[in-house]
Amino acid sequence: MADDPKVLDSPEKIAETGERLYAERHKAALEKTHLGHFVAIDVLTGEAYVAEFPEGALGEARKKAPHGVFHLIRIGAPGTFKVSHGSHRHAFWSRPLRQSR
Repeated sequence: MADDPKVLDSPEKIAETGERLYAERHKAALEKTHLGHFVAIDVLTGEAYVAEFPEGALGEARKKAPHGVFHLIRIGAPGTFKVSHGSHRHAFWSRPLRQSR
């Protein structure tokens, strides 16, 4: 068991554990063979599930470890997804999410 599940009580702790397991066990090999693919790391066991797309990695992980806790990483990238928006270009982003009553 990689980490005590009682200690993995927040998304931040799950991410930290997943990043550590990836760096220690999988990074060197996966960055040589699967650059740009996705890996789901089970933070409870340290197992890695690799696929070309995030849905594939998580699907394989859930199939083989239905009770696992997973951290998703894009192999060779600083982050799994790039998130951005331009509020000056689209009125949708500048409006409130909820109407006040």
